[in-house]
Amino acid sequence: MDDNATICTFDQINANSNSTSKTTAAIITWPRWQTGQTIKIKFLDGNQIEHEKVKEVASEWLNYANLNFEYVSDGYADIRIGFERAGENGNRYGAWSDLGMKSAYGNTNHQSMRLGPLSSIDEASTRRTILHEFGHALGLFHETTNPAANIQWDLPKTYQYYSSQFTKYEVDNYIINKENTTDYSEYDPLSIMHYYIPASITKNKVAVYEQNILSEIDKQSINKWYPFPARSIINSGERIDFIPWTQTIKSPNEKYQLLFFHSGSLCIFDLSNNTFIWEAGDGRYYRSTCKLETNGNLVLEGARTSNLSASKVIIWTSNTSEFPGAKLYLQNDGDLQLIYNGVVKWSSKNGKM
Repeated sequence: MDDNATICTFDQINANSNSTSKTTAAIITWPRWQTGQTIKIKFLDGNQIEHEKVKEVASEWLNYANLNFEYVSDGYADIRIGFERAGENGNRYGAWSDLGMKSAYGNTNHQSMRLGPLSSIDEASTRRTILHEFGHALGLFHETTNPAANIQWDLPKTYQYYSSQFTKYEVDNYIINKENTTDYSEYDPLSIMHYYIPASITKNKVAVYEQNILSEIDKQSINKWYPFPARSIINSGERIDFIPWTQTIKSPNEKYQLLFFHSGSLCIFDLSNNTFIWEAGDGRYYRSTCKLETNGNLVLEGARTSNLSASKVIIWTSNTSEFPGAKLYLQNDGDLQLIYNGVVKWSSKNGKM
């Protein structure tokens, strides 16, 4: 990335009074999309190749956010994307997006996102632009505004660096000023919402490079604000270590959660008291797996060393291999039960029955 990198803007919505925190950067509390909502999106220009690329890349957010995108060719759309257009809000070139659900309020005919002509940039920049602007469209602020960030700005050089694209006020507003909240924790320089910062504009000469993939904290953060429904059942033949973390295993009352650790343990966690109430395995293994076998046996396996050639051994088993098709249920009292033909055959509280 060179020192002529383009930065994006977003339309602020009384940002100081409508912000809250996630694990890293801020997200607006209003207007934010409703969890599970289908967001209608329309392209105002651009070609078919650009349209398909946007659909492909933007859908990565949906792996972690309980939302849906529906692309429409005419009529009403919540988000309206232009590529060549400059937008209706003055000299708004480059890439930018309205923040959150603001695009669904007021004049719903105006362009709410600009991505620029994607055919003129490389694949990495294309991915970066789409993921970043859709992050804004889902309600995320810039990571540089995270109060936990400790970026050592050299202000004269910073203003000069961005002067070809922004006024001093805009640099302060979009990049430098921290969000007005104290409920932040970790700062994530790997966030897709982070600007490129050349070392030349920081006092300690530390650069932050742009990313073209979602960071782990990006994924966790967006899932926190748009969570998927919790599950309480594990099906016969299902590998617990393969269950996406977006599909949390919780009791129906959401008081207890089943947690698998790749170090070799399966645990039940009391969310109200922040305590573990049950554990199988011992957490001293490598490359561990956990599966409810088709015969009804719950088994933990792992290697005793970190050597990739080391074979796996059984760490723990429920010894319930005579119940084909049985399912595991995490109950409201925190008991993990193996149920076969309507009868409890094993429970974490009582063992085999």
